Amino acid sequence: MRLLVALAAVSLAIAAMLAVPQASSPAAKASSHPGMVLVGPGLFVMGSSESEIEAVRASYGGSADLYTPELPRRRLALPAFWIDRTEVTQRAYRTFVAATGHPVPDEPSVWAEPYRWSGGELPPSLLDHPVTLVSFDDARDFCRWRGMDLPSEAQWEKAARGSEGGTYPWGEGYDAWRVAGAQQRSDVTLDRIERWTDWWRSTYRGRMRGREVGTFPVGSFPGGASPYGALDMAGNVFEWVDATFDAYPGSGRTHPDYGHGYRVVRGGDWYLDRIYQRAASRLRAPRDHRVPTIGFRCACSHPQDTH
Repeated sequence: MRLLVALAAVSLAIAAMLAVPQASSPAAKASSHPGMVLVGPGLFVMGSSESEIEAVRASYGGSADLYTPELPRRRLALPAFWIDRTEVTQRAYRTFVAATGHPVPDEPSVWAEPYRWSGGELPPSLLDHPVTLVSFDDARDFCRWRGMDLPSEAQWEKAARGSEGGTYPWGEGYDAWRVAGAQQRSDVTLDRIERWTDWWRSTYRGRMRGREVGTFPVGSFPGGASPYGALDMAGNVFEWVDATFDAYPGSGRTHPDYGHGYRVVRGGDWYLDRIYQRAASRLRAPRDHRVPTIGFRCACSHPQDTH
């Protein structure tokens, strides 16, 4: 009798579960935002502590101004959001240009020549590379056209390093094979800023083109994925975020470029090395800057929206 009662209770429980709508599967959620990853709500670590930047600077070198914009380390809470799995490609940007008549990526400098859209057409070999030669406003216009925004600085950093604050998207320890960066093209270990500087001068001599330079196709280094599955958040191109380059709240540190309206770029690029590819690293650029080393990705702050 007890066995029959127990079986009946189990049957009722199963029936109740089936009657309640279940949460959408990850695949179903992803289908509403193709090409994006979902970053769940909650706390995460943002920035660096004094001891962390002192240790990094002692190891790699460079001026204090490279590191102090990351101060202080703090825990912040964010609601859920979506962010592009990869940087926006030249191919995707071409669709935007065709639909809106937006000016094509361009910059009349010699070093920008390989990335310019000659006659309004992008270089065919770069279709699946990140779009570059785009200003902050170009990037923001593209995201708004998609019904999205540039990620906030906090959104970008959470998507890059996860909730526990890993140094790199994959965690701790620099692994060159995970990154579309300078170490891919150097036989010398670029573990000090002086070594990188010597290598750059001897290899590039100011050039931004050639076999050994330039962007990589997006997603070429899946081993560098962030905890949420976002790719190329270290290396390939810096990415515009919707932030002005100023001190974080509670920093107490000054910087010669604070207060001048510079915009923040994140993630490092193809010609720099590990120090700039840390998830907490912050650099700046004028909002009208168009260079072969800055691109972007979009974010959607309203997970219920479909795109």
